[in-house]
Amino acid sequence: MNMKKIIIFAVALLPLLLTSCDENEQFRGELYKKVIYLLSTDDYTFQSEHPLGEQSTGYVTVYCGGTEHIGKDVTVTLEHDDDALSEYNHMYFDIDESRYAHELDPSKYRIESMQTVLRAQSEDNYALLPIQITPDGLSPDSTYLIPLRIKSVSEFEINPNKQKVLYEVVLKNKYATMASTTYYQVTGVETRHFAAGESAGGISVTRIFAPLSKNQVRCFAGTNTYNPSNVTKAEIDKYAMTLTINSDNSITITPYGDLEVEMLGGAADNYFATNARGNYVFHLHYRYKDVINGETLWIEMSESCVQRR
Repeated sequence: MNMKKIIIFAVALLPLLLTSCDENEQFRGELYKKVIYLLSTDDYTFQSEHPLGEQSTGYVTVYCGGTEHIGKDVTVTLEHDDDALSEYNHMYFDIDESRYAHELDPSKYRIESMQTVLRAQSEDNYALLPIQITPDGLSPDSTYLIPLRIKSVSEFEINPNKQKVLYEVVLKNKYATMASTTYYQVTGVETRHFAAGESAGGISVTRIFAPLSKNQVRCFAGTNTYNPSNVTKAEIDKYAMTLTINSDNSITITPYGDLEVEMLGGAADNYFATNARGNYVFHLHYRYKDVINGETLWIEMSESCVQRR
């Protein structure tokens, strides 16, 4: 190739090289503008488990979007959102007030400061706002939310679609959690004491356990079951019983609502243990009253409830 052709080729190639440099240059800067937002799901809720029997701390997470790290500290101030909870209830439950979520009573939580700071020297693009929760006395049948929103930021913009969060307090204890349905597999013998005589048979049923306190859970008696998404208060009052796990692992059985239930056999037949696989096991012996084909009778249960994982 002679010198003239080389020069022509270089001149032709120059615009391509310049274009390539320009394209690479755009990736050296910020691709997306920085916006401040709160971490939540699509319905603005953010679930956090809190163990019964103690005070624990959860966090609201504040993020800064963008491809580059912030160059200065950003102070974010939150405030209580008076409208968020109402909007949530109407959107998901309409006029069915029995399913409405409840605002968590101020006596059950404490937020020491409504401000948090995204630090320039931190490697993270987020900051945490702590919330101290005292969950004792809350019901596993209700949803408890703390509605918050971003009030102001010292730098950048607020994402209008992610500026609020409904912080959801989820109850748990050692034996069950409301973050997901806790199932125990129940096997044993059911004996129905009719006026004309007894009728006994083996049973196998999946039972739902719900946390009530640090050492208490609730479940239905016998082979009665329910769907957590549509169980009614009347059903709970009719069939639910409370299991109290004592310090010596013995279990005390008492009615939760209107159920007439009696323990049988004492601590020797009613106790908590862990099996060889590490699953929790409730050994129970009790009787409860129910109406079968118009006859009110005692139904005796001798059973083992093994935690499903």
